[in-house]
Amino acid sequence: MKEQEPIDCSYLINYLTGECTEWERASFERHLRTCDSCREELPELRSVWLTLPYHMEEVELPPDLKGQVMNSIATMEPERKKRRSFTWIYGLTAVVVFGIVVGVLWNYIPLSSPKESASVLLDKPSEVVNTFVLKSADTSMPSASGTAWVVKHGDLNKVVVNLSGLNETQGNWTYQVWLNHNGKKYNCGTLLVDSRGVGVLSYDVHAKELIIDSIGVTLEPDSNGSQPRGKKVLGST
Repeated sequence: MKEQEPIDCSYLINYLTGECTEWERASFERHLRTCDSCREELPELRSVWLTLPYHMEEVELPPDLKGQVMNSIATMEPERKKRRSFTWIYGLTAVVVFGIVVGVLWNYIPLSSPKESASVLLDKPSEVVNTFVLKSADTSMPSASGTAWVVKHGDLNKVVVNLSGLNETQGNWTYQVWLNHNGKKYNCGTLLVDSRGVGVLSYDVHAKELIIDSIGVTLEPDSNGSQPRGKKVLGST
């Protein structure tokens, strides 16, 4: 059987990144027990390693990327007199490589910031695809009324509800909006009503198609209900 090579400080990076065999991992952990230098360097290098992005869009990198990285590493002092200085070169190398890769990818990956996403949506007009007129379903609030719109904006459907003539909410009480389809009720969020009896709700539905048969509004003791528990105060016609 071929004799295994002795484990020394040079295995630090492979151990950190997980690019070692089970035998090398176990052997390096034994090495750590007696090597003060590696025990000091490992937490510092691990903190650098954890800053590396794990989920990035796959893109075709420029052909000279490897050359850029290797040239930067070559500029470091090739020889160190102390073991601690020797292990630090790995940490510096990791930082340099990380900086170069991030700098290059910054120029090659099409970033999508919130501002850019908003500008894309600005280019797409909103369209009202359905309107529901809500009328009072509670004799204690006969003047209650409202309108609900289903607004399509790109691949996003937004339900906008405008209510008036309701009693002001007190304590934990809320009004809850329900979307009804095929006999099932779907929670569309809760809202508070001010002293003027007015309340507004906007709810985003991330689906290309939203089918609603009717819309109802109930008065609930809190905002935690997944099914109606209170009385119905408004319904669509």
